Amino acid sequence: MSDGKPDFGLGDPNAPLSDFTKDYHRKTYPAIDPARPELSQAGRTVLITGGGTNIGKAIATAFATAHANKVIIVSRNQAVLEAAVTELQAHAASIKSPTAFASYPVDVAKDEEVIALWKNLALEGTIIDVLVLNAALFAQPKLLHDVGIDRLWQEFEVNVKGPLHFYEKFRKQEDFDKSPKVLLNVTTAAIHMLHNPIVLSQPSYSLTKSAATYAIQQIADTVKPEQLQVLSFHPGMLYGDGWKAHGITEDMLPFDSLDLPGSFAVWAASLEARSLHGRYVVDNWDVTELTEGINKKNLEENPDYLRLNITGLRDTNRA
Repeated sequence: MSDGKPDFGLGDPNAPLSDFTKDYHRKTYPAIDPARPELSQAGRTVLITGGGTNIGKAIATAFATAHANKVIIVSRNQAVLEAAVTELQAHAASIKSPTAFASYPVDVAKDEEVIALWKNLALEGTIIDVLVLNAALFAQPKLLHDVGIDRLWQEFEVNVKGPLHFYEKFRKQEDFDKSPKVLLNVTTAAIHMLHNPIVLSQPSYSLTKSAATYAIQQIADTVKPEQLQVLSFHPGMLYGDGWKAHGITEDMLPFDSLDLPGSFAVWAASLEARSLHGRYVVDNWDVTELTEGINKKNLEENPDYLRLNITGLRDTNRA
């Protein structure tokens, strides 16, 4: 307990959750401000899965601030998408951003809907430059043997098959290699906080998100960042359905601001993030510290740094 609030295995809820960088951010800050000219997304078309609410909508908002040419959001709920587009258009107008918006109702786990989306984009002549994989199905607080195989497989279809299907269609766009592209994977700290009681209570979430993140890591290993820049990131401690499922209310912890993952996604799509190609990072970490000093040295010299691997092994030898 701290100040009368439960810690949920996180220690002091008012303390940073990481000492990876000295500066730890809970909201956007100047280095990742999407209005920075160096982070401009002018001319790019962005597709965001799970883009109608919360993190996805925050990312869409930030790309509009960065003057992306077009932002396309997809999710299952048409009404939610329409409301989000109205809000996004108002934001763009308020800052005189030229960004156009579109939305498509798509269930990322349904093959026919994913295929139809990408077919329509091709018929329109729309080429996606930045793909943000954000759609997710949160796990129930049950152990694997209690989840039920049908529900477990549903989580795999949304959290693993869906992202891979979108990536396949993204990569197979006509003239894909004519201009640099970006693939961003919104993942979770649950893939490495394996001793946390909340993570332990819903193992199917860390299982499926680990699988997806490892798949994105494998993709990064097959491409050069000049062709396709790839990055997975944890979007911070944000209030949403996953916390509600545990009976946690918004006033119990100092949750991060949604503008943090939004701004970070724009920075991650910029040249400034190229050294992180194929790695996993947390958006609370300070990006200057993340790419300089000891981190820069580790990124350059250690191929396993900030990647999923077996601790203690490199190839078949001791690490």
